[in-house]
Amino acid sequence: MPLPVSVQICTLNEELNIGPCLEAVLANDPAEMIVIDGGSTDRTVEIAQSMGAIVLQPGRLGLGPSRRLGYLTTTRTYTAFVDADDRLPSAWLSTMLSELESGQYSALQSSLRAVVNGSFWSRGWDQYFRESVRPVADTNIVGRPALFVTSALQSDSAELTSLDEDTHLSRRFELAGLRQGIGTAVAHRICEDTWSENARKWKSYGRGYRGFVAEHPERHRAIVKHMVYTIPFARGWRPVLRGAYWQPAFAALMSANVIYGWFRAGGSETPKLSMSTPPES
Repeated sequence: MPLPVSVQICTLNEELNIGPCLEAVLANDPAEMIVIDGGSTDRTVEIAQSMGAIVLQPGRLGLGPSRRLGYLTTTRTYTAFVDADDRLPSAWLSTMLSELESGQYSALQSSLRAVVNGSFWSRGWDQYFRESVRPVADTNIVGRPALFVTSALQSDSAELTSLDEDTHLSRRFELAGLRQGIGTAVAHRICEDTWSENARKWKSYGRGYRGFVAEHPERHRAIVKHMVYTIPFARGWRPVLRGAYWQPAFAALMSANVIYGWFRAGGSETPKLSMSTPPES
């Protein structure tokens, strides 16, 4: 029997990635695959349909609203968020489902590694993932790829923002007292492999963090610590002990661009970059 999971992928011009991604998903035997397309002008939709995916074409809603449309559409017991550049091993979904059910989680993120091609960027991302996305029994942040109890997703009536939508969703789960963790199953991700692609992505992180803090000011101190300490130091220097001598440079570039994105986001209603905000009670 197929696993009672709806695997959902948001796409925009992913014709090079969607085929291999869906092949890996099919090898995991889910009951359903849903592709939510944001208006692709290439062959993304055609390829997804030819591989048996249900394709929703709402146009450019943004990432958060597109994800929400997907999980409000399904009737499956569980929903998995996967990105087109994720590559799942064949036992990934069964392992995730077993650990989610046994741990009584509402959300369980996969451990993550980069597809390493020898470049500075792919090696940097791989070390970053090794530090930041590894098994932990309880967490307050769940990224992608991840598995959710569908009813927990559907019980939240609020919209999702397009930037940093996973952080917003995790915070809502945390406030609702829903258990979140990171499992032992390992997925691999094809990461950005040029300076311009990475700088653009990191700046979007900063804009997303600033928007998140505007909605959740009690998390200001934790987000600032993440940008100015966790990324460049905790996740930048520990890999040196494993022989990854390039990682401090990668982490410093990441931190600098995230902070730049924070400041460029603007908005007088948003707290300044300061560590003086009292910690969350």
